[in-house]
Amino acid sequence: MGKLMDVTTMDNYYEQIVVKKMSSGKKGIIICAFVAVIIAIAGCVLFAAAFPPLAFLALALMGVIAYLIYYVISNLKVEYEYTFVTGEMRVERIKRQLKRRKVCAFDVKAIDDIGKYNDRKTGQRNIDISKYNLILRAEDDDLNPGTYYVLIHDKIRHKPAILIFSPDETTLQKLRPYLSIELKKKFMNIMNEEKLYAKKVQAEPQET
Repeated sequence: MGKLMDVTTMDNYYEQIVVKKMSSGKKGIIICAFVAVIIAIAGCVLFAAAFPPLAFLALALMGVIAYLIYYVISNLKVEYEYTFVTGEMRVERIKRQLKRRKVCAFDVKAIDDIGKYNDRKTGQRNIDISKYNLILRAEDDDLNPGTYYVLIHDKIRHKPAILIFSPDETTLQKLRPYLSIELKKKFMNIMNEEKLYAKKVQAEPQET
């Protein structure tokens, strides 16, 4: 499960940072990058030993390689920032803790549907996202049982969309008052199911 971290909370303002879980493919890239660094450094050392007058070129090449590897690895780290401000929610994608890109913005009261993305018991998807034209992803891990979906009207693209995200309990509670009566009932059912599941887990004997 990806790391979740709350940043700021007030009555009408709340921020949540979600760290994207690194996939096996990205982990493979990092491993390959480290192997490439070792091979490159070894090659530069051998080159410098064979041609001492050109040792400075080998050092410069090592520096360039190290920077390129750092750049690639740092770009693999992705975070999402959810910002709730008085009934509106904004989602941004952050790379290297510097580069930001807006994912979406929407009025919570205009949410058409909300639900768990995965069924906790079966692990199956609760919704078929393939039928939606605009799919926005801002979750820590789509296999995480705590992943949700909301059907929204994106203010950035001015289109209906489905947002897949990983809200913590506070974010969910911030959304609840703005939902329609029907969605509030659905929301409460989901929360009750989660509480029952938590009690069941606590009641189970712990393995030693």
